[in-house]
Amino acid sequence: MSSMGHDERRQPHAPDVLERETLDGGFSAGWGLHQQPSETYILDCHTHMLAKKAPAILKALKGYYERAGAMRLRRHLALDGRPDRAAEFGKVSKKDDRFVWMSWIDHDQPDLKFFKKAAKLPGFCGLKLHNKKLIEQGAAPETWLSKAWDDFFDFCGEIGKPVLMHVTQRHTECPYMGGGRFSYWKVGWTKGVKYTNRDLLEVFLTQVKRHPKTTFIGAHHLHMGPEWVGRLFEEHPNLLVDLSCGNIVRFCDEMYEADRERWRNYALRWQDRILFGTDCALGGSAGYWYLWETLAAHIKFLHSLRLPQEALEKIAHANFERVAGLQPLALNGADWLFVRP
Repeated sequence: MSSMGHDERRQPHAPDVLERETLDGGFSAGWGLHQQPSETYILDCHTHMLAKKAPAILKALKGYYERAGAMRLRRHLALDGRPDRAAEFGKVSKKDDRFVWMSWIDHDQPDLKFFKKAAKLPGFCGLKLHNKKLIEQGAAPETWLSKAWDDFFDFCGEIGKPVLMHVTQRHTECPYMGGGRFSYWKVGWTKGVKYTNRDLLEVFLTQVKRHPKTTFIGAHHLHMGPEWVGRLFEEHPNLLVDLSCGNIVRFCDEMYEADRERWRNYALRWQDRILFGTDCALGGSAGYWYLWETLAAHIKFLHSLRLPQEALEKIAHANFERVAGLQPLALNGADWLFVRP
C-alpha cells in the first residue's frame, strides 16, 4: 500500500487488509481497503458499581452490556469493593466473567485483615484509593506514608495486584466531560487545607518509589498532560495511568490534527503504560444511554489516535490484564452472528 503513496506507519490499516494484498495471489486485494486496526475487545479499568447486592449488580450488567457488548466491551473493573459489598462482588464475578473489581479502602481505615480476606474472592484485582475524603476532611497527604499503608502496598506487590489511585483533582471546570470547578478543594479549603495537587502527587510518587515491585495506576491521567506524565514514566517504571474522563471525543467532534499527533506520539512511546478507562457508574440513577455515550466517547478518542494493531490491543485490554494477572477472555461469535460491529 506504500506504493500508492500511503504511509502505514502514520495511518495504519488493519493487518488483514495488508494480508489481502498478497494472499491467494492477491485475489481479494482492495476488499475492505479503508479498514483500520480494531481491538479484539475492550477492558474498562475504571468504572463504579453503585449497587450493593448481587441480584441488582447482575441486573445492571445485563442492561449495560446489551449495547456496550456491541461496542466491544468484554470486561470492566468496578472500583467500589468496600467491606459492605466485597462478598457480593465476589459472587457476581464467579457468575459473570465480565465483572472484576478492586477493594476501595479509605485513608483513615487501613484494614489489612479485611483486604487480605477480600483478595481471596473471585474477581479481585487490587486496591482502589481516593483522595476525595482526605481532602474534604482536611487530612494530611502524608497519611499515605504510614507503616499501615506501606503494609498494604507491600502485600499488593506480593500477590501481583495493582493499586489504582485517584491522586489529584484539577481546579477548573470541565464542561466537555461534565466536571465541576474546585471539586473536593472547595470543601477542603474550609477545613484549612493548604496543600496543593503537587503535594498530593509528591506523596503518591514517594510510595511508587518506595514499592518498586508494586504497580501503581494514576486515575484520570493524574489530571496532567502527556509530556509531564511521560517524564514520570521515565522516572518510575512501575507507574501506569488510565485515560478515563479527560480523554474523550464526543460524537459530534473530531480531534484537531495537532492534538491527534501529540497524543498519538505519546501513546506510541508509552503504549505499555496506558490503560483504557471511562469512570462510568453502573447500578445507580444514570440512564444507560448516558453511560453508553460516555463509553463511545472514550473509544472514539482511542481510535482517533490511529494506532497500529499491537499498541491498540495493549491499551484496550492487554496492559491491564498483564498488571492484574488476568487471562485474556474468549469471545462468543454467537453474540453477533455474521457481522460484528
